[in-house]
Amino acid sequence: MKNKHLHVARRKMSHVIDEIYTALLRTGGNEVQLRIVREPEGLRLLAVGDFAAENRHHVERMAELLQPAVRTPALVEEFWELAGGDQYTSDSEIALVGQIIDQAEITVGEGQVEMNLYISY
Repeated sequence: MKNKHLHVARRKMSHVIDEIYTALLRTGGNEVQLRIVREPEGLRLLAVGDFAAENRHHVERMAELLQPAVRTPALVEEFWELAGGDQYTSDSEIALVGQIIDQAEITVGEGQVEMNLYISY
């Protein structure tokens, strides 16, 4: 059973990775570093990226969407695969990522953002 949950977590993480690096590059970033750690109970994505100063509000909005006050797991299970890859990180895509992940810590600094995102098995 754990293998099934690991498989689902890997698929979700793949979607999260795609949305995160695309969003960071669209904010004028020149470099995105992604590190994935397999932990006993889930997968962790550590991301660091730069962004253009004029896009700070977009990065702050992304941070808000990735840390929703309420997560609805039933909604995610039903709809997370329906998001098309051609949306290129609209707010709705990042909001969906915010629902997919189980934990998020985001720090927005001067021209750099650090993310610690977690998906449990």
